[in-house]
Amino acid sequence: MKVIFFGTPKFAADVLTYLFEKKINIVAVVTQVDVKKNGREYISDVKKVAGLYLDKSDIYQPEKASNVDFIEALKKYGADIFIVVAYGQILKQRLLDIPTLCSINVHASLLPKYRGAAPIQYSILSGDKITGITIQKMALKMDTGPIILQKEIEIPNDMIFTQLQDQMCLLAKPLLLEVIDMFKKNTVTYTDQDETKVTYAHKITKETKTINFENSSQKIYDQIRAFAMKPGAFCNILINDKKKELKIFSCKIIDRKMKPKEIIIENNSLIVGTSDKAIEIIDVQLEGKKKMRAQDFIKGVQKISFL
Repeated sequence: MKVIFFGTPKFAADVLTYLFEKKINIVAVVTQVDVKKNGREYISDVKKVAGLYLDKSDIYQPEKASNVDFIEALKKYGADIFIVVAYGQILKQRLLDIPTLCSINVHASLLPKYRGAAPIQYSILSGDKITGITIQKMALKMDTGPIILQKEIEIPNDMIFTQLQDQMCLLAKPLLLEVIDMFKKNTVTYTDQDETKVTYAHKITKETKTINFENSSQKIYDQIRAFAMKPGAFCNILINDKKKELKIFSCKIIDRKMKPKEIIIENNSLIVGTSDKAIEIIDVQLEGKKKMRAQDFIKGVQKISFL
């Protein structure tokens, strides 16, 4: 069975590595173009992995996956399955129709919940206790295709985005292998999604990452967990009468009633009020500075307020 793999970030690269290790016959790989930023070239994680196993001529980086020459090039492989994992482009129907069996997608939610670009972040933002992996037949409209297989995973209350992403990847690998085996045995079945239960995980915006201390402590806590490590939830502050952006990477809820945005600094701790309980801020990064502990951040600060 011949497979062409589409993907770009580390999540997809880890899945690709697993498939190569399991001797899946991946004949070509498609990934996003390399990006130049601040004088540096950023190479796709999937491209790095593919380069270890395939000739350069079998690794494709089309600016547009709808390009006619690119589509014709893929047809020559006679692929049975396309596997798409966080590729980053919408695939046209004429591309999805190339494989003899199916084009399938690995999606990091329990569809039809959280269709879209950021399902892992939205599951944490929403305070969900359960999420999972869905493997679906691809359709022209994003994440709308029938479901082949799903598996759930619990989200612990203190789990951050990067941790959940790693666990989701571990879940996806054997599940994908199971689906490939189903195609080999001709035992695949499809279940249509329930359109009455559709929700969306839209692209992350600056507003999505902005902390509002008028919200509940739990909502703020979940927001910080969802963007922990990268890119970081943030708020605007006045520090020594200068407006700055402050990223908050970790915090904890404490049973203390304070007014929203009220600040207390005590015992080397930075505590801020919300609409219910207070939160203690633990790890931060002030605009133009390195990431640091809150206790180091507040040293030498004469005046601070949250906007």
